[in-house]
Amino acid sequence: MTRVTKAPGVRHLLEMRLALALALLAAVACGSAATPAPSVGTPLSVPQLKFAVVDSVGKPVYCDPDFYPIARLGGEQANAIAMYPQIKADTETYAAIVAHEHLPSGDLTDEQKLTVYRVWKLLRVVSLSQSGNEYAFQYRVQSKSGSAAFEMVTGTVRVDGVVAVSSRIASGPPVCPICLAASTLIATPHGSVRVTDVRVGMVVWTQAADGSRVAAPVIEIGSMEAPAGHEMVHLVLADGRELMVSPGHRTADGRAIGSLKVGDPLDGSTVARWELVPYAGGRTYDLLSAGATGRYWANGILMSSTLR
Repeated sequence: MTRVTKAPGVRHLLEMRLALALALLAAVACGSAATPAPSVGTPLSVPQLKFAVVDSVGKPVYCDPDFYPIARLGGEQANAIAMYPQIKADTETYAAIVAHEHLPSGDLTDEQKLTVYRVWKLLRVVSLSQSGNEYAFQYRVQSKSGSAAFEMVTGTVRVDGVVAVSSRIASGPPVCPICLAASTLIATPHGSVRVTDVRVGMVVWTQAADGSRVAAPVIEIGSMEAPAGHEMVHLVLADGRELMVSPGHRTADGRAIGSLKVGDPLDGSTVARWELVPYAGGRTYDLLSAGATGRYWANGILMSSTLR
């Protein structure tokens, strides 16, 4: 008996071709998926990432409270010694500073504490915002080209410290606030008003030429964004009055707040406490009233206006 083998039908051939095409597409897709992603190294701590950025981009230019608006004799060294325990308590940041600056792990000299303090101030200016495996940064640096004195640098740093700069834009110098904290209360005939709520035309207490307290309308208000790392002076008087104010703001008799020290006379009392503290208020504020002096009472302390 002879066995007859039938040839494949047309439908069967089409099914075979379709199966082959799908197999080829799957192979291509698998090959694409198998392409290795960029290798990411060992993640670094945030302070280490900040060092990676500064080493790559440059040191930030900022309003250094130890020198703005005036340098206090011995002030930076004294602040370095005073702040050292607080800096050392932040073990992650302290370890990164010691390693980066090649400092000993044991006790430090006053000169070495000054090094730590200066680097700590720089790191505080560099703000990192995380998104996945990257941190975004933006800050002002001294320009290396002759076309502009300063540049605003924007970029990212990967968790393993790889830095990518996306833009360098010509910029002016940092704007250093010389105004009041947002929480400050201004004296008015109708009670204290928060400085953020003061408006042109509002009547406040001001000082007349003869030293008396008189009511006068506000003729100008000002507000300035506080840069990253900005610090304010926390001023406390012996009678309990206190104020948060930028170091450059002037007292009623013309002295910069940054130049005061414990024991100095101020508005009928004496300075009991003077310390620099971080400011997270976003903006600083000031006002100018009509009248001979433009002075006003901020948290009960007579102050000059920077707008005069």
